[in-house]
Amino acid sequence: MKKICFIFSCVLLLSCHKELDKFPLDAPSSATFLRTEAELKAALVGCYSPLNLRFGENPYIHVFDMFSDIATNRDVTPHAMWSTATTNYVNNIWNTMYQIISRCNFLLENVSRVTTSNTALVTQATGEAKFLRAYCYSLLSDFYGGVPLVTTTLNLSDAFVSKNSKAEVVDFILKELNEAADMLQQTNQPNTMVVSKGAAWAIASRVALYNERWADAATAASNVMALEGSEYLLHPNYADITMRAGKTSKEVIWAIQFNYNDIFHETPLTFRSRMAGGFSNRMPVQSLVDSYDCIDGLSIDQSPLYDPAKPFANRDPRLAMTIALPGTTYYGYQFETHKDSLQCWNYNVSPAVRVANLDATHTFASFSGYCWRKYADPKETHTTRSDINPIVIRYAEVLLNYAEAKIEGNQVDETVYAAINKVRQRVGMPVIEEGKSIEELRSIVRKERKAELAGEGSRYFDILRWKIAEEVLSGPCYGRVPRGYLSSAPVIDENGTPDYSTVANRADMRVIQTRIFNAPTNYVWPIPDIEIQTNKNLVQNDGY
Repeated sequence: MKKICFIFSCVLLLSCHKELDKFPLDAPSSATFLRTEAELKAALVGCYSPLNLRFGENPYIHVFDMFSDIATNRDVTPHAMWSTATTNYVNNIWNTMYQIISRCNFLLENVSRVTTSNTALVTQATGEAKFLRAYCYSLLSDFYGGVPLVTTTLNLSDAFVSKNSKAEVVDFILKELNEAADMLQQTNQPNTMVVSKGAAWAIASRVALYNERWADAATAASNVMALEGSEYLLHPNYADITMRAGKTSKEVIWAIQFNYNDIFHETPLTFRSRMAGGFSNRMPVQSLVDSYDCIDGLSIDQSPLYDPAKPFANRDPRLAMTIALPGTTYYGYQFETHKDSLQCWNYNVSPAVRVANLDATHTFASFSGYCWRKYADPKETHTTRSDINPIVIRYAEVLLNYAEAKIEGNQVDETVYAAINKVRQRVGMPVIEEGKSIEELRSIVRKERKAELAGEGSRYFDILRWKIAEEVLSGPCYGRVPRGYLSSAPVIDENGTPDYSTVANRADMRVIQTRIFNAPTNYVWPIPDIEIQTNKNLVQNDGY
């Protein structure tokens, strides 16, 4: 009979009858393991290692935006990924997070066994285990709502656990992160898996924000902001952050570590254009492109700078730094997805030559007409491997978390404007002047999150918590007009979402897929079906 992963991830080590106590000769024993510094370090590595979870070529963080309205996976619609209790995504995220939790539980229960005079090492390891456990529960609660809150290793007889409420899980996460922060080092080491105090506060700011605990979110974010300049700093070049050049940036607070030699991913293969040897499998869509403001700070339906004939001119610089746009250079080729552009320039040779344009003619070229620039670095030395670290959280998000928490908590002051403007001024966007209403500031910060964090895995959670998922994840998902551009700007709403109903040539836009979002059911995922079948105490989420 197939056993549920949850049970066996929780039951790391079963107690035995004395007559059966035998220590293995080829692996650590549960009765003796975690005695030395080396074993403690090994146990901590074991807690981290499942975070190398990949879906196909992509680390799990890269996939999160594919669940949302700003991106598409050519092979499958978003609702097909998460609306069925038997899908790979639903099962693997659940199983992986509980696997990490069970390993952290074991470490925390047995860390007192370690014999060493290096108390700082033990304290740091304890803090990291608590941090990781809290991070995993944050993802579980974001996706599934209320989940079993397991904080000890379980015997098989105890493993049939019930769900805790989401509020109980969130209470635990915030408490755990605060405790972890007291144990963790202050020094930020972005190109390692070493966790700092700021990482615990940063994740706490996110968790509290996502759960409308405004004061907690603002306090946690302000703790990180107090270390600006010494440990955290906005990177001067926005385009570098998700490239190899950004791996050591002080903007990165915590990232999942990869390297070329053994633990690598292949994200560029799914992101790159056909001319660049990629699959163009996961791509940004038209609604994201149109949501970026013009350089005067106005949306494209309001700005006099917007020209439908030159739709990418005079736009927020983050648009061209996030997305490969038609008419630009990408991996040394002229990137052009207009269907009549049968040839393009190859700038990888000197002099440049005209070559057949696969991005316009290949059956499986980008369905949207766009490709990602983020996490697709032409300077990587491997063509099929990437060691760019997927960023879990960076300082710009903390600033926006702080601003949003203060806005929603009706505590607007000059620090709110300062936090938003730091992010905007980094890329040359105009400052937000003081005196805005709560509604205006809410719109500003929501649009800012979309522009700043696109392609980094936060958008899906934003549309869920803002309760706009049924608006933006229902109906057709559009790519560009295959042989031209939109005849006029779509109407952009307060959340930065385009409405194409008034665009005269809307019918010419490519429909990539038609999406379904059933509210309120789809605001949480189903618990994996195998868990429900084998654990009589687990109740499936409503509607599944």
